[in-house]
Amino acid sequence: MALGEKIKACRQRAGMSQEKVAELVGVSRQAVTKWEVNQSAPNTENLFKLAEIFGTTVDMLLASEDENKPSPAEQIYYLYKMEEEKKAALKKQAQKRTLLIALLIAVGYMSIYLIGRIIWCDLSQSTLIGWLFFVRPSGEHSYLYGWLLSSNLFWYAMVLSVIPALFGKYTFSCTTLIGFIVGLAAGMLFGPYPEGASIGHSHYGWAIWGAIFLVSIMMGIIVERYKKSDSKASA
Repeated sequence: MALGEKIKACRQRAGMSQEKVAELVGVSRQAVTKWEVNQSAPNTENLFKLAEIFGTTVDMLLASEDENKPSPAEQIYYLYKMEEEKKAALKKQAQKRTLLIALLIAVGYMSIYLIGRIIWCDLSQSTLIGWLFFVRPSGEHSYLYGWLLSSNLFWYAMVLSVIPALFGKYTFSCTTLIGFIVGLAAGMLFGPYPEGASIGHSHYGWAIWGAIFLVSIMMGIIVERYKKSDSKASA
């Protein structure tokens, strides 16, 4: 008798429905159905739970009349190995996703950097390396872009967005990147203040960018905390 048939027989002998067994084990009814028709098998933890619920042992559930089939101990070990391999595969997949998202966030910042260079830095007056790193931006809307670079806030913001992505905080990273872009655009559009040039305050783009970026940081933190508490509640 296969494992699924034994689970079904034990369940019926105990007078339980699939819903009741699923509730006691902590899985869905569909999972119990798949076990009973041998479409899937319970993992080691659930196997022990089933044995306790039915008042039997794991050895009895896994025992086979066919001598050529693996022993209960071998079957348990096989299930354990399958679980470990699945966990390792999921972990590897998560690591790849983490690196990819962190890379995409970095690419987003570098795209902004290069677009600013193309628009506000003159390549004809320097070598390619000089154009990429040393030529000062010039132009009507280059004040905020140049200020972010000269103060190194551009790179600090980039690090602030990329590093959390490496630890799975994708929402925070995406939120701060969006905040950076929106703040930069808003600062360039609404920052110029020609009337204040005489007192040295002809541009407030830095304040607009800073306010929007700080709001994006707070929003990212709030959303990440909400996601964490929500995942705990559903676990």
